Amino acid sequence: MAVIENESIRRRPADRVRQQCRAIAENARLVTGSARTILVLYEESTNRLFGAAMTSADVPLQRVAFDLIRRNYPDKNPFELSYPPNVNPAVAAAFIGQRTQVNSLADAFENILPESVMAIAHGLAGITHVVSCPVVGEGRALGLIRFLIMGPPSDEQQALMEASATQIGLTLANAELVEQTRRQLAAIQAMEEVARLAVGADIQGTLDALVARVQELTEADAAVVYLIDPDGEHFSGVAESLTAPAQAADLFRVGQQPRKIGYGLVGWVIAAGEAAFVPDLRLDPRSATRRLTSPPEAVIMVPMRLSGRRTIGCLRLSVIGHGRRFIEPDLGLAQTLADEAAYAVESVRERDLVRTTSYRAGVESAVGIVTEVIPPIIDLMNELAHAEPGVDNSALNLRLLQARASLDQMLLDLHVQAVGSHTAPGLVERLK
Repeated sequence: MAVIENESIRRRPADRVRQQCRAIAENARLVTGSARTILVLYEESTNRLFGAAMTSADVPLQRVAFDLIRRNYPDKNPFELSYPPNVNPAVAAAFIGQRTQVNSLADAFENILPESVMAIAHGLAGITHVVSCPVVGEGRALGLIRFLIMGPPSDEQQALMEASATQIGLTLANAELVEQTRRQLAAIQAMEEVARLAVGADIQGTLDALVARVQELTEADAAVVYLIDPDGEHFSGVAESLTAPAQAADLFRVGQQPRKIGYGLVGWVIAAGEAAFVPDLRLDPRSATRRLTSPPEAVIMVPMRLSGRRTIGCLRLSVIGHGRRFIEPDLGLAQTLADEAAYAVESVRERDLVRTTSYRAGVESAVGIVTEVIPPIIDLMNELAHAEPGVDNSALNLRLLQARASLDQMLLDLHVQAVGSHTAPGLVERLK
């Protein structure tokens, strides 16, 4: 028997689209006059079908039958089960083969429910047949809608079921598009928030905050940012956020020797400015860290781009093991996050450059002031040291008063420079 997972134990994807599923399934049941409908959706990340919604007619015996199933088989509730698309021939032909299937109850739930459960459904609820229609949206298989009925369907009833499946596909496809857009906007807002919080932080603090937020948003096991080195020919891992599985798999990348752009998969992404979507990194010949003995690692690597498609680095996301896989919407989300991260990094760099330039300008101005004022004062002090006692030194005394005035003005100018250009705050005090 195929491995069946209890959906109440396994974490369900946080997806607002699923909130509409019960209404969709109930509408399909009412339109077709079915005793019960089960909407089964495909979860790409685990390659399994799972029950998203189940509705039934308000018939006492049917309600008793399914209440009995739930009570006697709490972990075999059809609403909570998940199973692979090839769990039995009926499901495989409907989902993989994309053809409507009409089967007996036993054939439709073979390897999914034990025979005793199907006996209850047949004996008390009167269910004899199941019609499984593929649900397709924008050319992509989304799942199945399964109609449980009391007898073989008529041609008209089957046509209604297939029409309902088509309408469900359109509804879900539109809802999925809305959900993807919502995720993109949420990601942008989150990254902008990190960028605002990093206004007073240095570049490393900003990078650490960015990878932590990216790892949280994507639910990846590892998020790593690589940046091109100042020489423009190499790249290095500069920040990472790793879960316990990623640490156990030794995905640490920060602190390693710089690599030449074009070397390995990350180097290829930076050089080409193109994304890489790899289901199993161990099998990709471009990877420089392939280890067949390592656990499976699915990765998304996307270039960090600025305007004009100038690439400054790469964002790498990884998931470890067989429990979860990346899907196509994750690639778009990763690219959005990478581009937002690139702008955040560039903003911090420009801010630091302005501060450094201002500092240097202030120091140069202070040196110019001191160079202009101090030498004449030193000359005056030498003359005073060699002045003869009893001789009229009024001219020297006048020059001394003028020198003190110049020195006071110099200290004032240095104070203005120190405050305006962020020069060392102790400079003026030391001169005093």
